[in-house]
Amino acid sequence: MALNMHPSLAIRFEKLFDVKADTLCRMQTSFDLANARAREKDIKVDKRQLAA
Repeated sequence: MALNMHPSLAIRFEKLFDVKADTLCRMQTSFDLANARAREKDIKVDKRQLAA
């Protein structure tokens, strides 16, 4: 089960657990990017559309 770390939730966690919200948000971004990289072969890009 994935939990998206919204910045306001990160601030709540910071207040509860004394872990910096910045750290939590960076961890979430790293997690999201790792998941995207795992599915990278499924991501298709048509470079001709980018030129338009």
